[in-house]
Amino acid sequence: MQHGICLIGLAAVREEASHKSQMVTQLLFGDLFEVTEKQDDWVKIISTYDNYEGWVAKNQIKLISSDSYNELLNHPIIISGDIIQVLTNITTGNSFLISAGSTMYGTYQDNFSILGENYKYCGNLSIVDNSALQTVNNALMFLDAPYLWGGRSAMGIDCSGFMQIVCKMAGIKIPRDASQQVNSGFPVDLINEAQPGDLCFFDNHEGHITHVGMMIDEHHIIHAHGKVRIDLIDHNGIFSKDLKKYTHQLRVINRV
Repeated sequence: MQHGICLIGLAAVREEASHKSQMVTQLLFGDLFEVTEKQDDWVKIISTYDNYEGWVAKNQIKLISSDSYNELLNHPIIISGDIIQVLTNITTGNSFLISAGSTMYGTYQDNFSILGENYKYCGNLSIVDNSALQTVNNALMFLDAPYLWGGRSAMGIDCSGFMQIVCKMAGIKIPRDASQQVNSGFPVDLINEAQPGDLCFFDNHEGHITHVGMMIDEHHIIHAHGKVRIDLIDHNGIFSKDLKKYTHQLRVINRV
């Protein structure tokens, strides 16, 4: 089986093999994947981090051998901690932007190398600390980031992509979609028992989980809805002070 890696800041993963197709998620710099199918200028992939599937344009990724994939998979990694930061490819002299939660293969003290090319990252690293304070601080970095279906960066992010990246920065691995994330961790029975860092899940009229956010204190939640925002929450759900109404119905609270 062939494998690959994303070596640009962001690569769109689409539902079908077309630039007109809906973006379902994104690869960040350093994300690895398996290739399951090829079609013209597209490859169908399964992301190594979260097993998410979709199509990526060949010119946005680099295909690698199984040996290279396994070497990177077993290599020590560091995670970018700045919301946006410059990464320099020393080999080519090019610099480009990467976002929080991107994966680099090396140590903070040294430049790192991927497939024979050397990189330098001068920003802050994510602190692998799954304490509630650290996780909430990670989330607050994204305030006012615009909503984007399938997005996983501060340039545009959806509700579940937001929670996944925030948790990744704290060393907590959860799936990609809210409907999958609801099975992570263990349940908290009552809203007044919830703690900062707990994930809250919300359903639609059919009972399907469609939204997720994170408690930041006993009365407030941070979530991506139009933009990353802080709203009130109680046992009924999310209450928007701007709209003066409930926007999401609370279904489940989990501690991850």
